[in-house]
Amino acid sequence: MSDALRKVQAGQPLAIPASAYNAFVDAALDHRHRASRVGREARPAFRQASIVLVRNDSGAERERFDVLGVGVPVIDPADGADAFKERVALAGVVPVTGTHEGLFVVLAEPLASGAIGHAFAAGVCPARIDVPEKEGEWRCAEIAGGVAANLAAQPQGSAAILWRAGGTGVQWAVVRLGNARTMHVFPVELSQVGGDAGGESAPASWTYDVRGVESGALLAEDINPVAAPHQWRRPATGAMEAATFGYAHFQDDGAGGRELVLGWINEAPAGEGDDPGSGDDVPPPCGHPGNEPGAGGESDGGDDTEHPGDDPGAGGNSSGDDTDHPGDSPSPPSSGDCE
Repeated sequence: MSDALRKVQAGQPLAIPASAYNAFVDAALDHRHRASRVGREARPAFRQASIVLVRNDSGAERERFDVLGVGVPVIDPADGADAFKERVALAGVVPVTGTHEGLFVVLAEPLASGAIGHAFAAGVCPARIDVPEKEGEWRCAEIAGGVAANLAAQPQGSAAILWRAGGTGVQWAVVRLGNARTMHVFPVELSQVGGDAGGESAPASWTYDVRGVESGALLAEDINPVAAPHQWRRPATGAMEAATFGYAHFQDDGAGGRELVLGWINEAPAGEGDDPGSGDDVPPPCGHPGNEPGAGGESDGGDDTEHPGDDPGAGGNSSGDDTDHPGDSPSPPSSGDCE
């Protein structure tokens, strides 16, 4: 069966089958239909919304997985609304502290200066991160101001670290871009290193070293939990027992970094929860001031005379002795010696 849409050569007689003619009409109608919808239902340029086009305006060639700060579209909607809506393209520069936190992309391909290419704006991707030598809770990553080669590990940030090679310094990691910068509250261990318990005329002044419970990392040294930015509050007076545990979070320090904030610690008034009369307050075993009834001593014949400290109505007349008799109160007066 011959093909109705076969091509012909010059000089051949032209005979257009009905099926071929109808195919021409269908193609023309489809073109007219699609042309009438341009600008109203334009198809997105990419199937993955997490991939965007970026123009390298950093002034130098960039490698795959470099980091560029973004914010300004390449096509201004005021200059071309249809082109702006059809394709997302952003200008990328070297990240700037205080400007590009959470506003950056990771390049998916190498880019020459001024060239346009693809980059990760959200989702999971490989990246290089720089982990500080000091101990810390390195859960997230953020831009490293003035550096395009890598991100910087942070306790909090706009990229979550799903995996990293380990150790310190620049290393490979798997990150999730677009991580919400929510407050992460975590448990901490406290070691008292300074200050005192306070007393009747002065508040406690304990200071602490702070370590993460999960990592064991030293997060801060010699911290006063009632000084800014910390949120703990102590009574104005009264002795306090030193804390051993608490909860903390990190917050922006106003300079593009992070600072630790103690929110709650388990300091408690000194002696709270002790049993009355226990420990050093146990009375001596004799019938003298401070003794409990029957704490010691011998009555001469178990008489029922009334003795100093006896409950009312014990009977008899007191002979003034200081032995322990039935019915004596805890603190009878005494002049004798303990047995």
